[in-house]
Amino acid sequence: MASPTTRQIYALAAALCERLGEEFPETRAAASATIERLRIENGHPAPRLEDTAPRPPRRRRPRDRASSEIARRLADEMQ
Repeated sequence: MASPTTRQIYALAAALCERLGEEFPETRAAASATIERLRIENGHPAPRLEDTAPRPPRRRRPRDRASSEIARRLADEMQ
């Protein structure tokens, strides 16, 4: 099953804000403040960003060795 799209998430958030009488935030700072306030009101165990554990670094995709070799050969030929 596919995850919801970004557009669907925004539409859901806007609909929930409208239902609750909340103004949809126009900036990242306003969104962060609203999220923090709502989490505190809901009793969330970690309402602030600094209360959460940092995410592990993203794994990088392995390099395509064939493409790297072709690019190296092409660069050599162009010299």
